Amino acid sequence: MDKIPVIIDADPGVDDALALKIAFGSPALDIRLVCSVAGNVNINLTTANALYLTKKYGGSIPVARGSASPLSRKATDASSVHGAGGIGNYTIPEHDYVLDSEDGVECIYRALKKAEKPATLITLGPVTNIASLFSRHPDAVNLIGRIYAMIASVDGTGNITEYAEFNAYCDPEALDTVIRSGAEIVFAPMHLGRDAKLSQKDILERGKGSEFGSMLGEIFEGYRDEAAGEGFVAMYDANVMEAILRPELYEFVRCTAEVDTGEYPGRTFLRPDGNGKFFYLEIKDTAALDEAMLSDLFPERI
Repeated sequence: MDKIPVIIDADPGVDDALALKIAFGSPALDIRLVCSVAGNVNINLTTANALYLTKKYGGSIPVARGSASPLSRKATDASSVHGAGGIGNYTIPEHDYVLDSEDGVECIYRALKKAEKPATLITLGPVTNIASLFSRHPDAVNLIGRIYAMIASVDGTGNITEYAEFNAYCDPEALDTVIRSGAEIVFAPMHLGRDAKLSQKDILERGKGSEFGSMLGEIFEGYRDEAAGEGFVAMYDANVMEAILRPELYEFVRCTAEVDTGEYPGRTFLRPDGNGKFFYLEIKDTAALDEAMLSDLFPERI
C-alpha cells in the first residue's frame, strides 16, 4: 500500500496530542514533518509539546518551530482550556530531544519539494505558517495535494467569541490568505469536535496499562472544555486524521468559504455549493467514528 505523504502543522493542545497520537500510529501515513505554531498556548510551549510528543511517539520525524504570532494581530491563547503548559496537568519530563529547525515555514517548503507527489497538509491550529508559506513561496500551492484543516464554523458561530471558532479567530488574515490561495481545502469545522466527543473514562479504559494512557490521565486532570461537558473530550483535531484514514465515515460537502477580517474577526461561513472549490465534513455514523478514534488512539491494544 502506498503511504500518504503528510505534513502536520499543530499547536498542541490536548486535542492536538490525541490527533498526533492517531497519526503516529497509522501505517497509512508517511509523516514528513511536524511544525509548531502559536495558538492554544504560546510558541515556546507548543513547540516543546510538539517536539516531545513527536519524538516520543513518532520516532525520527523532523520537528520544526513555526510562527510565534499571527500575521498582524496580537496573539491570544486557550490556556484556560488546555492548561498553563498546553497539555493539561502533564509536565514534560527532562529529555534530550532536539528541534530539527527554527524556521518551520522553510521546513514545510522543503518537505513539499522533496515529496515524490503532492503532499497532504494537515493543519490543527491557526494557519499562520501556511499563509506565510504562500507569501514566501507562491509555487508551494502547486506542491500540495489537499489541505485538511481543523478550523472555522459552518454557520458563523464560535467558541472563543459568539461568532468565531478559535483557530480562525487567532489569525483571520492568515485564513483569508489560505482560502484565496487556490489550494483545495477540506474543513473539519468546529461542531464536529463536539459531535465526536469521547468520554475520558472510555479513553482511559482503552489505554489502561499503556504509557500514553497514563499520560492522558494527568492531561485530563487539567483540561477544562465546557463545550464538551464534564468528563468528555471534544475531538476537534482527531476528525482531520480520521477523515484521511477513514473517509467512508464522513460526508464531504462541497462548499464556498469566507472569513471576516473586519468587524467580526474570524467569523466564518461554509456554504454548501455544488460548484464550490472547498469541502466541509459531516459525520455519517457517530458511534462508528467514536470506536474508530478509540481504536486508532491505541492500535497496539486491538
